[in-house]
Amino acid sequence: MSLTPNVTYIIKILNIGDYSVGKTSLALRYTQNRFSSSYLPTLGVDFHSKNIQFDEDTTLRVVLFDTVGQEKLVSLRKRYYTGSHGAVVVFDVTRKETYEHLNNWIAEVRERCPDIPIIIVGNKTDLKEERAVSYDEVSKEWGAKGYTVLESSAKLGEGVEDIYSIIAKKVMENRDL
Repeated sequence: MSLTPNVTYIIKILNIGDYSVGKTSLALRYTQNRFSSSYLPTLGVDFHSKNIQFDEDTTLRVVLFDTVGQEKLVSLRKRYYTGSHGAVVVFDVTRKETYEHLNNWIAEVRERCPDIPIIIVGNKTDLKEERAVSYDEVSKEWGAKGYTVLESSAKLGEGVEDIYSIIAKKVMENRDL
């Protein structure tokens, strides 16, 4: 794949997962380097963006579609999947049920966007005493299936840049520009 020099490419990344796993916190930490412990639930989708230097001649505008996590709004959420280039599926390491729902989230993405890269992120690693899902468990199950598995703390800012750098790189490797 050859890129046109001095061009900004726009890539659309989905942030998806159960409610309250930290999708909005990750998006705001990445795009604005801020964190708040009091967020209102996302109603539909929020958009966040950040320009990054991909290589010497290429700028990417990473547009994050921060989607609603509630199951009752699935039809609304799916409308925003069209045209996506990658997905970050987030679960909360302190809530095992959010991890157990990864299959559903990945199937939902694959139904609408069968060929986009997906990475899996366990968020809220700062809550060490409440942890219910280990990195080894996730890596063993999902890494064996070929998924990149990462962990983060949106609160502390740990691992956040890596998430979006890695998904952007995967998108650019797979995208026919």
